[in-house]
Amino acid sequence: MAGRRRHARAPGTLRHGGLALILLLLLSGCVSYRPLPLHTSVPTATDIDAQIAAALKQAHLPPQQGLSIDSSRPLSGEALGLIAVLLSPNLQAMRAQEGVARAQVFAAGLLPDPQLSLSADLPSNVAAGYYNAYNMALTWSLAALFTRPADLDIARAQARSVQYQVAWQEWMVANQVRLLTRQLYYLERQEALTRRAAVTTHRLYQASQENLRAGDATITTATLRQIAWLDSQDRALALARQITKTRQDLNNLLGLPPDTKITLAPPHIGAMPKDPAALVAMADRQRLDLLALRAGYQAQEARVRRSILGQYPAFSIGLTKTADTSNIHTLGPSVSLDLPLWNRNRGGIAMAQATRAQLHAEYSARLFQTRAEIYALVADLQRLAAEIAPLAREVPQLQRAEERLRRAASERNVTLIDYESVRSQSLAKGLQLLALQQAYAEQQAALAMAIGSAWKGQP
Repeated sequence: MAGRRRHARAPGTLRHGGLALILLLLLSGCVSYRPLPLHTSVPTATDIDAQIAAALKQAHLPPQQGLSIDSSRPLSGEALGLIAVLLSPNLQAMRAQEGVARAQVFAAGLLPDPQLSLSADLPSNVAAGYYNAYNMALTWSLAALFTRPADLDIARAQARSVQYQVAWQEWMVANQVRLLTRQLYYLERQEALTRRAAVTTHRLYQASQENLRAGDATITTATLRQIAWLDSQDRALALARQITKTRQDLNNLLGLPPDTKITLAPPHIGAMPKDPAALVAMADRQRLDLLALRAGYQAQEARVRRSILGQYPAFSIGLTKTADTSNIHTLGPSVSLDLPLWNRNRGGIAMAQATRAQLHAEYSARLFQTRAEIYALVADLQRLAAEIAPLAREVPQLQRAEERLRRAASERNVTLIDYESVRSQSLAKGLQLLALQQAYAEQQAALAMAIGSAWKGQP
């Protein structure tokens, strides 16, 4: 008997061991703190190349068949747009919002933890026959069980809205880069044409000065050619300023130094869109900002349902074990609930419904704006195409005639005045054609942005 008493464990030891085991199990599921230091250094070129390879899987751009990024060759607007999406620090910061949205979905699906409350009454005069009293209660709120489906709907719809918003910003940046590359490409062609014209006018001006000194030309002719040379110089310098500004804007979107020069590939001009109603229907299906608004509206619908559930009584159930100072032990259930007499969550319901009405109006306004923008862009493209068609036929003929007259003027078979008249008109029409082609290419990129994706025939 004595041996058995030596190996028996006291009840207090068992209780303490059980509490220690429960505490160990609870602590084992806790998350430990890990610091995340800030990076204060700018990535190098090698780091950027590695970032491009790692970020290709995370891009939200539409699929680009056969797209390659090779900086040693002329780059298209699509390739540069993808680089901007992958390397833009602002877009990288926005993509971090998706992690927050996923965490909110995870948090909405968690069940509430039970609450344990402990209290004790310790009498000061134990010798008079009083005992230590205690109260132990374990409660669990059931209100979260009824609102959990609505909370999950809210979090999931909000997560979809955030994903669409981030994808729309990426799409906007990519199309802005494509718009700037088209603008820069045609500005460089216009500047090259004016530079050649400036060389020609300067040569004619020098020839007129020599003829004036020899008595073979009048002061009027020499002055007119001097004015033509100065005008061509001014036109070339103005285009050079536009090119510098456009290149800086492009480099800013790409995250490159302002003086970086990128060789651009010729833009691909797609087919003329003819049915704006079909384009509006396409935008309604796939435009990412509209999808984000619809997902946000679904989240608000779930909030309205959640607020309506809040008007019903929230109650908790529990189990209470007590012992008073007379050493009487009791054990029994407990229920607590809110009485919906005055509040009944009417304020929350009113706010949720008003916000839903606001989002409904915002979506309708965005859809109306999208339709008006698409119709206006299609009309502009049709007008530009009608203006480009005759110039595209006639300008090459004017340029060939200008070359023949230039050779004839050098052989003194045609007067310089006649050649100068044809040359100035050919230059004006050539610049007009390039300006119209630039406007057409820019409007095409703007239409692709308004639709939300490229139509058939566009890259």
